[in-house]
Amino acid sequence: REVEVLYGVTGSGTSGAVTYSGRDFNTAQETDVRLPWNKRVVIDGLGKTVSLTATNGASGGTITCQITANGATIAQQTSSGPFASASCVGNAGDAPS
Repeated sequence: REVEVLYGVTGSGTSGAVTYSGRDFNTAQETDVRLPWNKRVVIDGLGKTVSLTATNGASGGTITCQITANGATIAQQTSSGPFASASCVGNAGDAPS
């Protein structure tokens, strides 16, 4: 079955870098994104482990990553400081249908 995953990054800074997993375990990276940042991805297949890492820029502050699957939050983490990273991992297959 397909699962709709929403990746989100918020923070007190204005920009950051994000790395996230997509369909078929592919990984994508976007640099110098404006915060808040969101990306919607549809995951299918047997493996539904999803990940999102958000990294602060040089200005620091807080940065939070969040993964939502079918409307339920499955992972969230906050970090702070210059170039700090928040890392989220979850199983989208465990989300309610």
